[in-house]
Amino acid sequence: MHAPANKLPARSRFAATTVWLRDLALGKHPLVLWLVNTGVLLLLAGWIVWDARFSSTWDHLELQMGWSEDGSNLDEFANSLAARWKIFVLAFMLIVGTVSLTMLALGMTLGSRGHRTLASWMVVLSLACCWLGLINGWDELIWTGKRLRIDSKVAAFEPLAESLNQDWPQIDGQRDYLGPFMAYPAGQAKTLILLTTPPMAESGPTFSSIERSDAGGIRFQLSGKERGVWLEWHPPGNEPESFVGGLLEPHHLSRMVSLGDGWFLARYDQAAMAS
Repeated sequence: MHAPANKLPARSRFAATTVWLRDLALGKHPLVLWLVNTGVLLLLAGWIVWDARFSSTWDHLELQMGWSEDGSNLDEFANSLAARWKIFVLAFMLIVGTVSLTMLALGMTLGSRGHRTLASWMVVLSLACCWLGLINGWDELIWTGKRLRIDSKVAAFEPLAESLNQDWPQIDGQRDYLGPFMAYPAGQAKTLILLTTPPMAESGPTFSSIERSDAGGIRFQLSGKERGVWLEWHPPGNEPESFVGGLLEPHHLSRMVSLGDGWFLARYDQAAMAS
């Protein structure tokens, strides 16, 4: 006859309790952990690509968690209730992704037989590689998202670029499609600083200033959700390059991509980040 559970030796009871706790924490098969970790990974990747405010959400999370002490580039994004929820959701997703991947890694050595199969090892290693790829390709995903979003808005900028190319203002003034602006330097203006939000911002990206290149190109410094990049039109044979603006600020080209028909999306180092 088998001894009752409460009559088992202490060592056997401890082993049985350990197995029970292991199965409770890790489960007998890692399928649920696979699905949870994969779901968080895909949702986070999609969020990075499609949300224009993701960079701001991440910057605010870093500041609140103490991972960064520099808040000089933060905008007012986190003041809204919706933004605070996004920061909370991002933190929750990172915690779930980290915990589930850690549990999968532990399961490969401490888990039940279902965790230690060859298929389980391959899945866990694949997920780990995908997370490393997401971390290393973070900036690339953000750039891809900006390109996809802004590419769909280029048509709204075309008549504005054509009008400015034909009649570029040389002094301070006001135009219906721009509102009031200041021109620098006066008399030989290369830069237009907008004093109000342009009317077209109601249906598309907004911008804070416009630069004219020596070759006749028109550069729009995007602001708001798409801050940090420039949408540019250049005549045939020309493309974005480093330049010194009308306010004598150097802009060093760091990357660009063609959007077709003379339009480019560009990013510059040391560029003013309008909010």
